[in-house]
Amino acid sequence: MDKARSYQCSECGGEVDSRARTCRYCSAPVATVRCAHCYEMNVPDALHCSGCGRELGLEPVGSAGSCVCPTCSAPLEKFQSGPGSLHDCGRCGGQFVEHALLRELLERRQLYGETLRQRHVAQNPLKQPLRYVKCPECSELMNRRNFGRTSGVIIDICHRHGIWFDAGELPRILAFVEAGGLALARQRELEELQRNQAFYKSSNPASIDRASVDASRISGATSLVDDLGEATLALLAYVKEKIFHG
Repeated sequence: MDKARSYQCSECGGEVDSRARTCRYCSAPVATVRCAHCYEMNVPDALHCSGCGRELGLEPVGSAGSCVCPTCSAPLEKFQSGPGSLHDCGRCGGQFVEHALLRELLERRQLYGETLRQRHVAQNPLKQPLRYVKCPECSELMNRRNFGRTSGVIIDICHRHGIWFDAGELPRILAFVEAGGLALARQRELEELQRNQAFYKSSNPASIDRASVDASRISGATSLVDDLGEATLALLAYVKEKIFHG
């Protein structure tokens, strides 16, 4: 799902990427059908989403928003869904997802992944250009993080408002979660905490009581939580419950 097929522009016949929003030769719209599962844009004749692979059906309805794209300064279209909104750039394909909506999307994919496990192929985040973008809501520079440490997708986080995804990154994140990547990252983090606890006990025998701090208290301040952002706190708690209680 990471490699997009080529597509012939219906206006000029030029060959373009099927995930491109417009033709690079004549600027005609190419991807015009929005997936209701991952909000990826698809070509009109597509039966399944190029982002998540699910069958295309009814499209989400957007409205004019007040935010502008931090990458190309185009107006962002707003899509309200359940607890939050997704703001989409029709020019460059970037998307800004509010924390509440992203948490719901991640939790949904976590549940999908329990019944149908897929293999995730991580990409090298060093191949992506280094740049910092401003939050579309508050205009503060956002923090860059490798989502889940191992996904290979560098996301931009505003801890107050949401997360910015460049074109095609949101479906890759959802695929990473569905393939069990987030649960595995959480499990590795807990194992690392347990090793640190054991080391602390062995090197500080006079302070064993302090070393037996409850793991849930320790994990609340770990770098993994910081890496994922506030949007994933509920999902991390869910994964932890699954690990320890089945």
